[in-house]
Amino acid sequence: MGKGFTKWIIMLLRHSTWRLPGIVTLALTLTIAYPACAGIYTDSCGMVWTDTCVPFERNNEIAYNEELAASFAPIAANLTEPPPDFSNISWSDAFRETCTYMEERYAFTEWRGVDWNSLYSTYAPKIAEAEKNGDKAAYYRTLREFVYAIPDGHVLVRSTEDFGAKYADIGGGYGLTIARLDTGEVIVTYVANGSDADEAGILFGDEVVSWDGRPIVDAINATPIVWTPIKPSTAEGTLLHQQRYLTRAPVGTVATIGFVSQKDSLLHMVNLTAVDDGYDTLTRTSVFLGREANDGRAGSSAELETIITDETVTSRTLPGGVVYIAVYEEVYDAYQPFTTAVKDAIEDGTPGIVIDLRFNRGGDDNLASAFAGWFVDRPIFYEYGTFYDPGTGETTVLWESWTKPRPNRYEGPVAILVSPYTISSGEGLPKVFAESGTGAIVSWYGTNGAFGIESIGPTLPLGIVTAFPQGASLDEDGKIQVDSNASLVGGVAPTVRVPLDRDTLARAMAGEDVQLAYAVDWLKAEAMTESAEHSPVPTQKAAAGLVIPLAALAFLAVQYGRR
Repeated sequence: MGKGFTKWIIMLLRHSTWRLPGIVTLALTLTIAYPACAGIYTDSCGMVWTDTCVPFERNNEIAYNEELAASFAPIAANLTEPPPDFSNISWSDAFRETCTYMEERYAFTEWRGVDWNSLYSTYAPKIAEAEKNGDKAAYYRTLREFVYAIPDGHVLVRSTEDFGAKYADIGGGYGLTIARLDTGEVIVTYVANGSDADEAGILFGDEVVSWDGRPIVDAINATPIVWTPIKPSTAEGTLLHQQRYLTRAPVGTVATIGFVSQKDSLLHMVNLTAVDDGYDTLTRTSVFLGREANDGRAGSSAELETIITDETVTSRTLPGGVVYIAVYEEVYDAYQPFTTAVKDAIEDGTPGIVIDLRFNRGGDDNLASAFAGWFVDRPIFYEYGTFYDPGTGETTVLWESWTKPRPNRYEGPVAILVSPYTISSGEGLPKVFAESGTGAIVSWYGTNGAFGIESIGPTLPLGIVTAFPQGASLDEDGKIQVDSNASLVGGVAPTVRVPLDRDTLARAMAGEDVQLAYAVDWLKAEAMTESAEHSPVPTQKAAAGLVIPLAALAFLAVQYGRR
């Protein structure tokens, strides 16, 4: 395998939001093996990593990059060509060729029930119309509609500009936000001061029952979400964003809102006009993910991360001694600060750890597995990593990886915070927790449900780049894991689901990180339970002659019987 190929494969895998397969070569003596693969399309399972922490604890990224490329050795001879560049042909021809390319290589066509012929027939005429009119905004909007019709957060188009399409579509806000409660009610969660909604007397907690003549549920379900910076892959993630984007529209658009006021319990009908608010309502509703972050201005997960923080790992100690660690991306350099924070927590005797992955955009798969090694109590199978082989036209298993407990692991309670913005390898640590029964996963919503091995696709006219998964992560039985299916079921669900009610939403809109509060409460409850379990059984002080009351004996008998 030449240096040119190595450089290309590293470039391909190091894209800002792509999952990187965890790689270890023979140099690590973690064995190349060929285990039975339970019906998977390959003669062998390629490389096997029995401990994914090793390449990060070695702290040699150059060697790791070489190993990263080496994992593709079984199909390297067929990966010599970079993705095609269609930027110099017509928009329509480029779209047709891209659809053909994706249909051949996309890892989840059957899993997600993607009908490529139907997609092409739907969007090709719109591409042709945009090309005829020289309408760059319509062209880019149609490409986004095309990829959003595939329920996979890894199927994307990227561009340095949106040609004014986003502002034209959602630049206006109606001065209010809404949310669907666990009860099914849809309530107002925010009203901007001085807005039409404010002047109409709409208040937090008022129930919205209709929108432009439609029942509110129907209006939400019909709302397009093509401008979300991180595309949802599950039904609940889609529903969340449909609620957010219902209150966005072109500036000047009038909507008729029907709401039941808490003041008089009467139905009121009001007309609201969308105004340029700097995407205020999107900023407000991202509080559902733990903080305000203006993802209305962000066109991609990379831009969103810059809005939130420039760090990959941050940590601090919360009141009561709980250690909070936030991980925003799985990159090689993240392992050292993460493990330092965990080791410090162990040394300080912290009563619990919160790991915040709510804005984690993914990265290196092996790294997510390595993080988990600091908390699990036994080896856990992580994945079979697969990739499309253009030489055979089939998917090939390239590696097998395991999460192995660290000898000095943290043994106290751990809570993970997730959201629909927890995507790709960011879903790896929650996956291991869910499978092993480790700790708790705390959230209003589950993770994104996009766990495939993403890679560069064709380049389109106007410099628009495509990306989509050419590989999947398989479980020990050879079945696709975490990626959502055709019914939009997937991701990693919370084990402690925070209620969506008027109380929690009022607290969140007032600035409290409600999900973090629930995580800390869970940790405290776990710590109290562990303390009680390890405390000696209380007995009454013996009377003269060391006579123990019968009630105490009965108590001891019951406790003994429960063990």
